[in-house]
Amino acid sequence: MLVNFNQEGNVFISNYSSSYIDTMRLPITRHPLKYFRVLYSTEKKHIFFPNVVCYYATTFDIYGLTYDFIERYKFKQNNINTDMNNFSIRRYMDHGSSLKTVTNMSENEIQEFIMKLLSKSKDNQIEEIITYCRNNRKFIGELTLKRLFRHYSSAGKPEMILYLQSYCLKVDPDLYRRNGKFMHFLAKAQCLKGNAEKGLSILKECYDKNEGLRSFYRIILRELIQDVVLNKSEASLVIFKRYVMDFSNVYKDYYPLICLWHLCWSSNWFSDQVLGDKLLEENEDLRNIVKDKATAFSISALKDYNEDAVMRLLQILLKYQLMGEYVKVLQVLFNFKLRNRDLRGCTEIIRNCELLGLTLPSDQQGRFLTMLILGETSKETEKPTCNTAKNFKLKF
Repeated sequence: MLVNFNQEGNVFISNYSSSYIDTMRLPITRHPLKYFRVLYSTEKKHIFFPNVVCYYATTFDIYGLTYDFIERYKFKQNNINTDMNNFSIRRYMDHGSSLKTVTNMSENEIQEFIMKLLSKSKDNQIEEIITYCRNNRKFIGELTLKRLFRHYSSAGKPEMILYLQSYCLKVDPDLYRRNGKFMHFLAKAQCLKGNAEKGLSILKECYDKNEGLRSFYRIILRELIQDVVLNKSEASLVIFKRYVMDFSNVYKDYYPLICLWHLCWSSNWFSDQVLGDKLLEENEDLRNIVKDKATAFSISALKDYNEDAVMRLLQILLKYQLMGEYVKVLQVLFNFKLRNRDLRGCTEIIRNCELLGLTLPSDQQGRFLTMLILGETSKETEKPTCNTAKNFKLKF
């Protein structure tokens, strides 16, 4: 399309082929206003030169084409020339077009926004917001902070824990001191990241300095022991064993030791079972605890249909000549066999009692005879598809 003026002052517009327009496309995109301003002014002069319509080869709206293009171009240039001095942390709304600054948010809005970013794993944005709130003393609620600490410690991200610690130290130092500087979360993050030595050293230091939080530290240590045993990390397991023995010898706290033994005893891996036997051999206090809790351990194992673990417990009790506890565990196992109508299993237990000179309660013997006379066969029991380690509570 070409715009010309004839000798009489009239304007005429003629069409060109598409190939010519293609050649003009590149300079038009680079300097659009120079080309389309002519069309825009032509449309304005069309009022004074009505005969120009006669020179149109095709009819189209010049005004709509030029005005919309110029407005879009001006809008784009204004966005490019944004004043960077007014830059602040922004977020995109759900539609991705609207911007809202964190500086204008209330405390509740900031917390909701952080939780939304957390659900989307936007760690970089959360880091920027935490840094901004620290520098400008923007308050973040305790529940939100602890949720962030728990999330990043379980995810094994100690660098995010450090950002949160620096925020609490500057904005809410009372909360920071009351929770032991949140060092237990840093210890857990280091362990789950693979730095077991560093993480356990931090946790031991916290245990030594904060006596009021030791019960909470025991829970953290139990979770770490469960993770390292279930993940079959042999190198980390050696480190955990050393620290667990330190807790029992220095602080006389046997809870981490019994947790480690329990997980090794109930494990299906031979290496874990060997470690559990070594722990019993090296620590007499652990043997006394197992003696007192043998019945509870056997019941919890049979709930998961872990008969092999109960058989290993019977061997341990027999090895250390704990016959009273041996009989109690044997009765629990015999009840389990009777309930599942395992005739062969009950017969083996009866023979074992005869060899050791032990007797079962009369009610159990009567139930066994009834099952034997009626000829009831064993039935298949539903067993769990995978061996899941469950949390347990011990009171000393």
